[in-house]
Amino acid sequence: MKQLSNPFLNLAITFWAVLFFVSCQKKSENSNNVSIEKKTILQKKSSPIDNPKNLKEEVLLNYIDKATTIKPNSKNGVPFDKLDYDKVIAYDFDGSEETYPKVIDKHGKFVPVVLAQKVLSQIQADKILSTLTKKSTYGEGTAACFKPHFAIIFYKQNKAVNQISICLDCNYLISDIDIPAETYSKVNKGTPEEYSLIGFTKSGKAAIISLSKELGFYYQQKNQ
Repeated sequence: MKQLSNPFLNLAITFWAVLFFVSCQKKSENSNNVSIEKKTILQKKSSPIDNPKNLKEEVLLNYIDKATTIKPNSKNGVPFDKLDYDKVIAYDFDGSEETYPKVIDKHGKFVPVVLAQKVLSQIQADKILSTLTKKSTYGEGTAACFKPHFAIIFYKQNKAVNQISICLDCNYLISDIDIPAETYSKVNKGTPEEYSLIGFTKSGKAAIISLSKELGFYYQQKNQ
């Protein structure tokens, strides 16, 4: 028996063939988009440790050895008036609270995210240290984070005796030795809810930004 041609059947077959092709094409495009997104995410998650500008341990150690010496100045205020040091070096680094809160870690090694280093002259050291010991430098609020980009390390015979990490975004510093002026401004003083406003004031931030400009460090572009 002769089979009759069915135009509706042919049309249906053509329709489903086109639909299948378009569906496959969209899946391919989606797959490519996912790959691009994954690549972008991986790039964003790239660790600061991968930065080719990071200074090597040997370079950092050699710099300390060759750095010019200065003298402690009793006029700088507590606690730096009594600290025995002969060199002060500032560091620009990509710090983080959990991984790299300081330039020198608990094992005495430099963290692998130091981008620049500059020895401070007697004038530069005295100026920033006298600022950090003033009560007027502190008294504002802070953020909960701590991602420092600026550090100051004191050395005696090429051994670190104190280091200060500064985060202007979070608006406070962490020092190995206490700076009394930092906790001078109190809220709810004399009550169980008492706490200190350790955040930098406008003048405190201005001093750090000013030094950063002199050194060519990260915070030179910071808006007050």
